[in-house]
Amino acid sequence: MKATAEHYSTLTLSMVVITAVATPLIKLLYDPSGRFARAKRRTMEGSRPNAELRVMACLFSEDHAAPLLDLIEASGSSRDAPVSLIVLHLTELVGHAASVLKPHRKSRSSCGNPTPSDRIVNAFRYFEQQAPLGAVTVSPYVVASPYSSMQHDVCLLAHSRKANLILLPFHKSSDGARSTANNAIRGINRSVMQYAPCSVGILIDHGVAAGSACATASNSTLQRVALYFLGGADDREALAYVARMAECGLVAVTVVRLKLRDWVGMGGRDEMRDEEALQEFWQRYSSAGAERVAYVEKTVEDGEGTASVVRAMSDKFDLLVVGRREGGGDGAEGSSAAALTSGLSEWSEFPELGVLGDMLASADFAAKVSILVVQQQAATRNDDDY
Repeated sequence: MKATAEHYSTLTLSMVVITAVATPLIKLLYDPSGRFARAKRRTMEGSRPNAELRVMACLFSEDHAAPLLDLIEASGSSRDAPVSLIVLHLTELVGHAASVLKPHRKSRSSCGNPTPSDRIVNAFRYFEQQAPLGAVTVSPYVVASPYSSMQHDVCLLAHSRKANLILLPFHKSSDGARSTANNAIRGINRSVMQYAPCSVGILIDHGVAAGSACATASNSTLQRVALYFLGGADDREALAYVARMAECGLVAVTVVRLKLRDWVGMGGRDEMRDEEALQEFWQRYSSAGAERVAYVEKTVEDGEGTASVVRAMSDKFDLLVVGRREGGGDGAEGSSAAALTSGLSEWSEFPELGVLGDMLASADFAAKVSILVVQQQAATRNDDDY
């Protein structure tokens, strides 16, 4: 039977309808992120401070290399406390649907000029060479993917390489005179925080680590580190991270415990775990006579008091570490943390940083220091938080 214009129109309409129905149906039935939600959680809390740290550093441009290298160096590494670095350079893939994730190979350009990926990997290779033998290993990868699905590649690599921590650059960058934002990067960061099979850290660089990307122990700009501890799983994960810094002794570490005046704890599980983690941290380093470790308790009335303490202390440090949830645990501990940050979320601009992280990253915050916001991956997360 000879095809007619009517047959052609019917066929075209059928293809449009099938495509319109199939695309959302596939997205509904097949979510590749589900495999990460079911994966065994890998966190730093509960690990020995000198255990191997498997960090996946994600970079969208060469500008992200120096701040990440400074942070990783401050984390400390040795043959007894090694760091395994999985370096991932992310580039946007335009015009193709399928992403490409592969180990980095040095380009063989006809003109001999290194690519951005080459320069990024060279910086991390130099860092590896300057470290003590066996202290740092670097495994570089590159991915070309549409921004809309890039988080799947990040989570897949973190899962397959058994990373403890994914480090992401904040989507806003500043050169001191102006700041620029990349909302595509922000979307990727938020999705990674939602689906990652391990802990996640977002690094906000305020120009402190503006030196060479090839940082060494003698010129690292992150010498004084502070952790603001309010309580909860994310804060304990942040505490485990700074404990590693204290263990290696390359930086001075100060843990600032913020407590609510007249608060009477209910002895919940989260609250007890907070106390145990802080006691273990202080006993380990005070008994060892660690001069570069300090523990300070500050009592406040409410969120305004918390903000006052943070503003008064922050300019004394090069890096501030906070947990994303600020103690948003269950029961009484969550109520205490909520009171400690009451009123601070009214003007929140970046909820993925948490209340305290958002305040520290805001343009109105006077102390221009680098900030690391840590989220411990949990079995379940509320999608509304992202």
